[in-house]
Amino acid sequence: MRRCLLLLVWLAVSGCDGGFLFISFGDQSDDDDCPGSLQVKLTAFAPNFTFNAPLLMLPHPSLAEVFYVVEQGGRIHRLDLITDSRSELVDLTDHYSLSGCNECGLLGMTFDPNFAANGLLYLSFTEQTESGMVSFVSRFESADNGRRLRESGAGELLRMDLVEQPQPFANHNGGHITFGPDGLLYVGLGDGGSANDPGNRAQSLSTRLGKMLRINADGSPANNGIPGALPEIYAYGLRNPWRWSFDRATGVLWAGDVGQNRFEEVDRISRGGNYGWRCFEGFHRTSNGCDDPGPFIDPVAEYDHGEGSAVTGGYVYRGSEIPGLQGAYLFSDFGSGTLWALEPQSDGSYRRRTLLESGRNVASFAEDNAGELYLITFTGLFRIDPADSSDGCIRFSSAARLSQGG
Repeated sequence: MRRCLLLLVWLAVSGCDGGFLFISFGDQSDDDDCPGSLQVKLTAFAPNFTFNAPLLMLPHPSLAEVFYVVEQGGRIHRLDLITDSRSELVDLTDHYSLSGCNECGLLGMTFDPNFAANGLLYLSFTEQTESGMVSFVSRFESADNGRRLRESGAGELLRMDLVEQPQPFANHNGGHITFGPDGLLYVGLGDGGSANDPGNRAQSLSTRLGKMLRINADGSPANNGIPGALPEIYAYGLRNPWRWSFDRATGVLWAGDVGQNRFEEVDRISRGGNYGWRCFEGFHRTSNGCDDPGPFIDPVAEYDHGEGSAVTGGYVYRGSEIPGLQGAYLFSDFGSGTLWALEPQSDGSYRRRTLLESGRNVASFAEDNAGELYLITFTGLFRIDPADSSDGCIRFSSAARLSQGG
């Protein structure tokens, strides 16, 4: 059964063809020999509030105790941890007709690097237009430091569309957006949907689908310089880059690219890189009849569908609370809920360790201003904390060299 990232409110992963794959979770064993600095636990975050299909959480750019939680249905909540209160930044359904499919809706949010001065923020969403479903990346304004979005005298949101991409199918919309350390806006888009990328869009340099885009804050293309490509294309050959992030220490762009029916992969994205889809799924050549010559960039790591069904990209840990994870890339899977770490080795490779089995649909990660990490799940928000001695140790998986598929 074909599997893709399906964002459902109940604890089941729905196949794209309408069937259901139910995931069960075994008990987790303790390991008394694991290093204390690598013990982790999940601590409920903002437990007094419930959310409907939360897909993203991000901190206020300058207020350490304020976070925003983005719901797929169109609502953005503003959490104030000092007062333990919640308000609404906006509900996009009050203004627009958001698409209602399983991988549609409000999918991304980021603040302008100069938000304190200009009050600009950006949203990524799918809207149902007269010509069909369209993915938009649009710029909005806040005049009150992120409490509400500005409206015109007629009650319309002040909106400037930067990216407008028609979608041929309902799935693989990507939708994550963020500013890079270069001050430019990055946009991840899936291959347009269906199965096997029927239009070979991920390999085509004449469409934005299946790409990582890089644009200026006003929507104009950045200087990406890929010969023969649309100027906004930064990297290509992606199936559905659902969640990705920049390492705050090195600037490296890490992405989880959701696989089809065999393998999930983690990539390090660089300008001009071709990451292989639809010719490769993970490290493996597909049977899609691909005749593109490449060259293709291998993933950093992969795992098969015996371990999960839809990768959720995370962050390189740069916090201070869990020293043993410093420099490791944390990621998860929407179906299995396993939390993994890719740990850098002295020879430049990485090894993968299992940190815990959450038993939850992990839709996203979050990173606060201090570099600490959080899990965004359909059953709540959780901070990743060091476990104290009473929590026992986490049993690690055996290490695998990346040359063997991670």
